[in-house]
Amino acid sequence: MKNRDKYILGIAGAALAGIAIGLLFYTDEGKKTRKKMKNTANDWADSLGSLIASGKESLSDLSHKAMKKAKKGYQRVKGQAEEGYDDLKSAYNDVADEYSAGKVR
Repeated sequence: MKNRDKYILGIAGAALAGIAIGLLFYTDEGKKTRKKMKNTANDWADSLGSLIASGKESLSDLSHKAMKKAKKGYQRVKGQAEEGYDDLKSAYNDVADEYSAGKVR
């Protein structure tokens, strides 16, 4: 970030802070403004809490779905490995039988 941009942001930030302080300390309007700001902050906090709860629920659902798919994939791969092992064992036994019968040198 260039120095010029930093100065502009600093001036804008100071101006906004000045406006906010002016609104907060203005007698009648300041009370109303503070009340509005408090209500708005509370509303935002409630919304944020709901959003976080919804996110946790979605994440929990997603993790359960991922675990379910992982278990299905594991079972499928395990079945294929066992099937391959059985085929290999059968082929080995066939060759061993032929060898012991003297058919293979």
